[in-house]
Amino acid sequence: MLNVEKLKELIVQRGWSEIQLAQKLNLDYSYIYRILRKQRDPGKKFYENLFRFCMQEKLNIYDYLLLK
Repeated sequence: MLNVEKLKELIVQRGWSEIQLAQKLNLDYSYIYRILRKQRDPGKKFYENLFRFCMQEKLNIYDYLLLK
């Protein structure tokens, strides 16, 4: 499960817009918009791209996941 609040914190910390985050994740902005507002659950492609992004940026993927 995605930690949406932590992802929003990343946007603020980096001084990005949601559009820039979508570009960095190589995903459509409308998809990111709905995920950040909890109107849609992320799918496989989102998690794959988030994982790649975290590897490139040397971020801990587990910071962005809520494990049950």
